[in-house]
Amino acid sequence: MPDITKGPAWTQQVPHGDVVRAAPLIDDQKNIYVTTIAGRSYKLSEDGKVLWSHETGTRGTVPQAPSLWESKLLLLTKLGYLIGVNIETGTEAWAYQIAPMVAGSADCALLTQGLIIVAVLDPVPVKLLSDPMAAHAVGNNRIMALSVAEKSVRWTYAPKQPLYNFQGATIHDGTFVFQDMTGGVYRLSTEGRLIWYSVTLDRESGTTAGAVIQDGRVFVVSNLGGGPQLGKEGRGVLHVYDYEDGTFLWLQDLPYEGNQAVAVGNIPGNEGRTSLILGMGKNPGVPVMVNMVGWMASVFPFFDVHIGLIFLPFHLLSLSFPSLFAKKQGRSIVALDAATGKVLWYYEMEPYQRPAAMGDSENLLERVKSTMDGSNPNNEPWCLPDANAQPVIDGEGTAFVPFQDGKVYALRDENGDGKISPEEVREHLVGAAFQASAAMAPGLLALVDCSGRLEVFRAP
Repeated sequence: MPDITKGPAWTQQVPHGDVVRAAPLIDDQKNIYVTTIAGRSYKLSEDGKVLWSHETGTRGTVPQAPSLWESKLLLLTKLGYLIGVNIETGTEAWAYQIAPMVAGSADCALLTQGLIIVAVLDPVPVKLLSDPMAAHAVGNNRIMALSVAEKSVRWTYAPKQPLYNFQGATIHDGTFVFQDMTGGVYRLSTEGRLIWYSVTLDRESGTTAGAVIQDGRVFVVSNLGGGPQLGKEGRGVLHVYDYEDGTFLWLQDLPYEGNQAVAVGNIPGNEGRTSLILGMGKNPGVPVMVNMVGWMASVFPFFDVHIGLIFLPFHLLSLSFPSLFAKKQGRSIVALDAATGKVLWYYEMEPYQRPAAMGDSENLLERVKSTMDGSNPNNEPWCLPDANAQPVIDGEGTAFVPFQDGKVYALRDENGDGKISPEEVREHLVGAAFQASAAMAPGLLALVDCSGRLEVFRAP
């Protein structure tokens, strides 16, 4: 894989100020696909040439990650439209509504055995009708499986708790696993039958993480006593279950919140065994100005958000002196043995001390203006990502972990001594925070931050 400290081979900036939460997709020709929250998708060649673009328009934003299926790019909009775009031409092959609404979380569709399995809102929660701001925290309440070829719903399933950042995992054996926002784990058949369910460790908790399968085990990350959706900090925990019957296997307490799935792979110092990489940290908040306007609106029901400009001086102050408006938030990266949970190495990072994710405060006013004046109505005012994107591990055992500070960290225990020394960590600043994981292909690494800056690295 490339040395990220040498910089990218090329970059592209998504236009219009669009927020991006979805990881780039790479096809078998090394073309790269980027989709924005505002519903714009772009296909770029391996050398960075824009080949086509597509917009969802009035069918809504695209909160979920897109998928590649045969010759189609599949998009699911917030208004429940499933759209198939021809990857050769960028023209629509079909579009139809499958649900009344989809939550705003960064979900991933699961494609297996001719099905696309997604999370949707059906029925729409009553609280969304009384409090539109709840849309930023509400999770999907139903899983839906559709035949991609026949464009028909095969079955639906209602989980016991809402889903947030739904990420199904499968080994293509006719079943799949996923977790809900409290850390409860499910294994379903691709016919919609529940095979087993592991009771959540703490119902009064929340997480934005997802489940992962490897070596007959299911790895789940969640929190105890809090989490992003509850407004109070939780304690992270990694819990592991037998894939066949859901038997609990082992647990690791984490020093910080766990809000992202693990990466699975082989790393130096643990040869011949499977390892896990996990990033930790409390998810960032919203910009100072948003917090102040929200507080005023809750105390004074008739408060007009347009009057929020009275808080502009505090917003500008937070841009120059962000640490005045935030406590230090610990964060770290750990490597574990997948079979036993043994710690292979642990890397404590500099605490994060900003009121919001990098780029959210800086781009707030421009994004709000463009949504309110109609020039970019489908965009959102902030990215509000997780503390870190899901890690990935390359073939040499290097872990790439993008964080909310706008940097991607590459870690590799070169000498296998169980410690990460300063020379074994490489950093590269892209700019804004990340919800999107890195995308990899042979000799290629693609990163896109929340502001839509795409950077592509090539191996020597």
